[in-house]
Amino acid sequence: MTSPLVEAYVRRLRRELKRHFIADRRIIDEVRDHLVDAVERAREHEDTSTAEAEAIERFGSPELVAAAFVADRTRILHRCLLVAATLAGIAIACVDAQPTWDDAGLTAGAMALAAALLGVLGPDRPWRWALAVGVWIPTYALMRTPAFGSVAMFVVLIFPFAGAYAGCVTRRALTQVPW
Repeated sequence: MTSPLVEAYVRRLRRELKRHFIADRRIIDEVRDHLVDAVERAREHEDTSTAEAEAIERFGSPELVAAAFVADRTRILHRCLLVAATLAGIAIACVDAQPTWDDAGLTAGAMALAAALLGVLGPDRPWRWALAVGVWIPTYALMRTPAFGSVAMFVVLIFPFAGAYAGCVTRRALTQVPW
């Protein structure tokens, strides 16, 4: 049986992980096992009342432990999202470059929607998703017609930036809701 201090710590950690949309029971079980082991080792050298508190203090706050798990998971996620953003941006630019395509509104909407979805999935770097989605149309315009007027095409980045930051704000609002 685990101590009330360990269980209180695990509850705080579970709540912190849920704020980041991580609900992996294995993480909770692993942390509980490590804490129980740390408490047992501390009891060998100290009295019971201080051993639990000191073992938990050495382990780190639940917020710190949750942040370490989040950082580990988001590193891989962000690489995948960057690839997805680049592919989405290239696909949108290819459709927009077709001679028969003449719907700037759909192109702008597609860029905003793709960036918004990426902003929800990866709210830490919305500028990255906006650039990866939106830079392809102005780049193509510059390559096709290298003139100062083509530089003005970078104004289309407004749409993916708006979408990415809207997605980021949405995600942050969702994580503030107590579950």
